[in-house]
Amino acid sequence: MARAVRGRLPRDEWYPAHEPGLSSRLLELGRGERARIVEGGPPGEPVVFIHGWGCSAYFFRHLLQPVMATGRRVIALDLRGHGGSDKPHEEERYRPEAMREFVEQALGVLRLPPAHFVAHSLGGGVAMDLLGASPGMAKTLTLLAPVGLGPLRFISLARLLTPRLVAPLVPYGVPRWSIPLVLRAVYGRRGRWARRDVDEYWAPTADPAFALALRALLHNFRFDPRSDDELAHLTMPTLVILGGRDVLVRSRAAHRRSQRLPLARSVLVPGAGHVLAEEVPDVVLRELLPHLADNS
Repeated sequence: MARAVRGRLPRDEWYPAHEPGLSSRLLELGRGERARIVEGGPPGEPVVFIHGWGCSAYFFRHLLQPVMATGRRVIALDLRGHGGSDKPHEEERYRPEAMREFVEQALGVLRLPPAHFVAHSLGGGVAMDLLGASPGMAKTLTLLAPVGLGPLRFISLARLLTPRLVAPLVPYGVPRWSIPLVLRAVYGRRGRWARRDVDEYWAPTADPAFALALRALLHNFRFDPRSDDELAHLTMPTLVILGGRDVLVRSRAAHRRSQRLPLARSVLVPGAGHVLAEEVPDVVLRELLPHLADNS
């Protein structure tokens, strides 16, 4: 078992601790792997939330309660290598098809009917790969600053700076003071983060396997835009929300490319950055809730 690094938020204090109506649990998947979910709400239509690289279910904290209030069940998944889900060391388990299968297995354990999907950044790429192969799983898709539509900045640089040779040092390269620097980079001009946000995002680094999983994703996941043929398979009603000041996703290119989706509507939010559900949750909800209601 990996040695934990001290000083982090205790696991029993991780989100959704003290959050009414929400709880977390581990799902048992194949090969002895476990996936952590945060869930709540009545047994209504399910809404599945899939976060991006380096995040967790906590990323959607401003969206879950309002969606629950509409009578829907919410399920926010910690992706493989993130949050409270398992973090295997085999790099091939962070390839696109393996990440897609991870989500598919988790949803299979839950035995969900066709669901609404809300996915951010890397999670958007996972969702597009999953639903492109199995469009019947989705009633709707909402993509927040997704991987897979427009080109991404800095991926080549990030890979260059994290060669396999330095992999053993990666777990020790995430001090607490680095988290506000990352948040400052990915926020635009429309929001601020709190001390609790830093604690929540730093907490999973107590397990050295977390940083190794992030590196494995950088080098194995597919960050390039999906082909026109792949996008054509996403036949469910799709909402795309992009930040006008996103430093990672080339939002205007993604905005144009979203027109390749059969049933898509794209919204560009001026001044917002990459983490839309954190920075402008009111804007996201203003677009998301009618999208869900109109396609129930």
